[in-house]
Amino acid sequence: MHKPGIQCYCNFCGTPLQFEISRAGEAVNCLNCCMETVLFIPGLEAPYPGEQYVVEARDIRWGTNQFGVRQLQGTVHNKSAKHLDWIRVEFILYGQQGLPVGSTSDCLTGVLPGKVWDFQASVAQGDAVKASAPLLTCEYGRIATAQPGASPNGPVRLNGSPPERSR
Repeated sequence: MHKPGIQCYCNFCGTPLQFEISRAGEAVNCLNCCMETVLFIPGLEAPYPGEQYVVEARDIRWGTNQFGVRQLQGTVHNKSAKHLDWIRVEFILYGQQGLPVGSTSDCLTGVLPGKVWDFQASVAQGDAVKASAPLLTCEYGRIATAQPGASPNGPVRLNGSPPERSR
């Protein structure tokens, strides 16, 4: 006997997840990436109150790591009273002409309430000169918060131009 089901996507890696409708709102581990994700019914309101999961990205800037690799740096603050299994900060990268040239992200697991995390997302694309506002995700899905100094209308320069690449 075939049970009716529905499909959503892993909030971390985007892999399709098939489940019975009655399991919406349940946390499961993705079979592809093993990260915890909450099952949801696409197109309907989230199965949890989003205001319980307040996360904010701040002080986003271009920098380099100890090996001279360019990166986007900043802080992410878990302002909620909830322990989050993971948080990912992701950026779409743009070239001089304003076209996307790639993306970068960083992830932290085991995020306690009130935790402030200094992220470092490496940028391998040499032609990346701009980045989108940060996209914040946790096991409950996309976290929509106002980003200080970020433009909702497309790519922005973050705290000035990126550092020059050494040749």
